Amino acid sequence: MWCRRLLGLGLVGAVLGGCSSSRADTAPCPPSPFRSTPPLVIAHGGGEGLGPSNTILAMQRSIDAGADILDADLWMTADGVIVARHDRDLATTTEGHGNIDETSWADIEHLDTRARWTGAAISEPVRIPSLEQIIAAFPDAMLSLEIKQTSPSLARALCDLIRSTDVASRVYLSSNDDAAVYAAQSECPALTTITTTYRDVAAMRDARDNGTPWCAPSPIGQPPYREDRFAADDVAWSHDHGMAIYTWTVDDPLVLRQLAEAGVDGVYTTRPDIARQVFDEFSQSSQPAP
Repeated sequence: MWCRRLLGLGLVGAVLGGCSSSRADTAPCPPSPFRSTPPLVIAHGGGEGLGPSNTILAMQRSIDAGADILDADLWMTADGVIVARHDRDLATTTEGHGNIDETSWADIEHLDTRARWTGAAISEPVRIPSLEQIIAAFPDAMLSLEIKQTSPSLARALCDLIRSTDVASRVYLSSNDDAAVYAAQSECPALTTITTTYRDVAAMRDARDNGTPWCAPSPIGQPPYREDRFAADDVAWSHDHGMAIYTWTVDDPLVLRQLAEAGVDGVYTTRPDIARQVFDEFSQSSQPAP
């Protein structure tokens, strides 16, 4: 599903910077293969507005609602199993206690994430899934994976799993911690990472401010949404420098429409059903009259 609106194929950037001035500094950069019109619907936390965060139930509901990409946060258990979960503390969403990286998979896999779920009642237990279970459950889905754990590093275990399941072509990786990104790049250099590291952002801002040539080191930029950040000229600057722009996290239909009109390529959302409707309506309204 994820690929049907992409304008090209290839491996899956830096943070979008405000740049509403002249685009005369445009670098001769290869275009990102992940440009998309309308924007891709990226199910934040698997679609945590439709089901408990980072669960297969939420992800399945997101796919059913028309999501193009499934987002998952990653931790590793004490015995080396990579799981989808945002928080280190098990008590924030389950009846369990303790830190996930200090607990075995056998003690985690039976916990129920409905404990803190505030949406419509769910009749059956909803478990914390392993990444391997997610890969098996969604064999055709594009996966956005964010490393949350920084110590010990899960890079080697993650890369081993990606290689053994042969999913590198449908995975891209990010982290808010530079060291986690660089460790993953070292362990599996063929894997695409979202270059939101501080080093990459500094290089981008220097090029933007000084009008010097610069091409994005990876074809996706992933800046957080901010009201004044996504003018069409800003997005076009990023496109000119080799980045598709995926932003997070937006549920408001009006803002979703504005992002589509500005040329953003993907939006992380907790409500893939709302985003799908907005982007489909945008696509229909953009078609030339017969």
